[in-house]
Amino acid sequence: MSERANGTQAGAFCEAPASWNTRYLSTTGFECQLTLRGADPVALLKLANELMSKMAEAGIKPANGHRAQPVAVAGEEPADVAGPMCPTHNKPMKPSKFGGWYCGVKVADDDGTGKPVYCRQKSK
Repeated sequence: MSERANGTQAGAFCEAPASWNTRYLSTTGFECQLTLRGADPVALLKLANELMSKMAEAGIKPANGHRAQPVAVAGEEPADVAGPMCPTHNKPMKPSKFGGWYCGVKVADDDGTGKPVYCRQKSK
């Protein structure tokens, strides 16, 4: 094998320090796998969140039947990923930091104690 300018041998394989992998169902029903690799784990998670959002917008579903949820990146709010619809308000639910989904629709300005009232619908 010949040696490259960076000191590695041609044909040698070096694993990236960070990787993200997902299995999904294509819009035609095929099970597919996608792997992203990179040197910066935070940048890779940001890219993964963007990709999951775009996949959800395109109607692409996870292969394992779970709903896609954004991955938390330190210091950032999770990216929006299409969740289940609230059966009461017919609006997309938001991902909960405790797992699952919740409806964020405000149903009243005051609960009698001065606090707003929000929909109580939740989904796993």
